[in-house]
Amino acid sequence: MTFDQLKTFYWVARLGGFRRASDHLSLSQPAISTRISTLEAELGVTLFERTTKGAGLTKSGTILLGYAEKMLFVQEEIVKRVG
Repeated sequence: MTFDQLKTFYWVARLGGFRRASDHLSLSQPAISTRISTLEAELGVTLFERTTKGAGLTKSGTILLGYAEKMLFVQEEIVKRVG
């Protein structure tokens, strides 16, 4: 699991879709999908219920979102205070 994967996961969850996250992160939609698929494979769970209207979190996705928020906050704090 990488911070890029967590950041991508966070934005897909917050914005409710892969396309919106793609636009926000200035990445291609296939790059977003690959990061999420790789993360799901590493964790052995499905994180999003994918529909034509967007992507909603599964129970596992909801749990991960709480941890992802904390980890990304800590990463931001490290950059502010150390670098």
